[in-house]
Order: sequence, then C-alpha cells, then structure tokens
Amino acid sequence: MISPPDVQASVEVLVAARARRLLLERLPPSGASLSVDDAYAIQEAFARRCGLPVVGYKIGCASKESQALVKAQGPFTALIFAPGRLDSPAEVPSQDFFTLGVEAEFAFTMRSGLPARAAPYERAEVAAAVAALWPAIEICDTRIARWKAARIEEIIADNGFHGGLVVGRGIADWRRLDLAAHEVAISVNGAVRAKGASAATLGDPFDGLAWIANDLARRGRALRPGDIVATGTWTGLHFVSGSAEVVADFGSLGRVALSVR
Repeated sequence: MISPPDVQASVEVLVAARARRLLLERLPPSGASLSVDDAYAIQEAFARRCGLPVVGYKIGCASKESQALVKAQGPFTALIFAPGRLDSPAEVPSQDFFTLGVEAEFAFTMRSGLPARAAPYERAEVAAAVAALWPAIEICDTRIARWKAARIEEIIADNGFHGGLVVGRGIADWRRLDLAAHEVAISVNGAVRAKGASAATLGDPFDGLAWIANDLARRGRALRPGDIVATGTWTGLHFVSGSAEVVADFGSLGRVALSVR
C-alpha cells in the first residue's frame, strides 16, 4: 500500500502540473510502486486538496482497443468534476490541456443511488436507477509526459486521462432504445474519424454501469442520485491539435458539439 507521504507528494505535483503547465515524469515522484487502489487514493486526495466537487464518474479502458493503447488489463474509474461537465455546444481553450483527445460515448444520470454492498449489482437493477441518457463527448487529457510508456496505475492516479465531459440533450425515454446497437460517428473538422456501436465496449452500456457500481462498492463508494456516469467509448481516442470543431453524431439522439480554440 502506498505511504501517506507518497500520496501527498503525488497530489502536490498534480496540483503544480495544472497550475504551472508542467508535464510529469512519474507518479508518485519517488517512483514507488502503485496498486490500482493506491491510484484511486491519489485521485480522491487530489479532489479533496483542490476542493473540486465530484459530480460523477467515467469508465476508462472500456474497450479492448483502449486497454491495448495503455496496457491495461481491464477497465478503471475516474472522477468527473463539476467545472468539467459542459453542455453542448461547448467551447474550450486548447491551452488548458496537455494532450487533448476526444471520444464519443453514452452517459447516464442517476435517479436513485446505488450504495455500497456485498452483493453485486446486475444490469436490470442499475437500469432501474437511471434517470436519463446523455449522448456525450469525453475530453481526454493527461499530465504524464510519456504516457504510452507509463504504468496504467500512474494514468489512473492522474484521473484516468479525463479532462471533461460535454453532454447533449438528455433522453428520458431511453428504455425504448437498443443502445448496444446504436451507431455513432465522431468527426474532427468535418472529417469522420470513426463510427460504430457501443457493443464494442463492455457490451450494453448498462453492463458498464453495473461494472462501475460494483467497482465503487468494492471500495466502499457509491453512486449517488444526480451523479453522471460516462460508460466508455467505442469510437476510439482521437487527438486534437490546435483549433478544431468536434462533432459526435448520435443519429436520432442528436449531436454533441465541441469547439477547441
């Protein structure tokens, strides 16, 4: 288990990285080994240190493609902070990010909470707790200088490549939809980068929601009413350099737009 000084040192370099636009060589700075749960401890300590309200969670590495990119053995969770939850159309300054990428995915807001418990949550149970479905673009970002060579635990500690979440129009009648088969396309500056259906992630997006509810419960955490959960991309990670117009086209569910300036 990571030592309290290593947690504190990690938090301080993460705060400095954001404030002074510094890339990080490693986490923790001492080079000590990290477990996934150690990485979550750093995530949460950073949020407390900065006083950032947590409004939900994202699933990272929900697809085999994403797992291969960062050498992950499976999915992980990261925190969504209130200032990073944006409504479409959104505009962000490129200089606010280090390694800006974009992904299309589905998100849910919770009508009721899913408290920590020993028995695992199943798909039907988590679906019954959902208030609305949101088409979304995740803004991805990392402060790790050589992230392709970094340990996955370092990426998780740096809040799992998360930079923000842009959401479109909320869908209240999501029960009529076959989300796993619903095709989405993401484009950058008018050129389609990828398209596909969400079955390429953890299966049906509700399988992803069940996974994150159980992963949080394992750590004594819970989904709360009003939390938003981004369930992971199936269109891949697409990097943006300089100014760009990003659009995720969810067909009948609408479009999500992000301008990078």
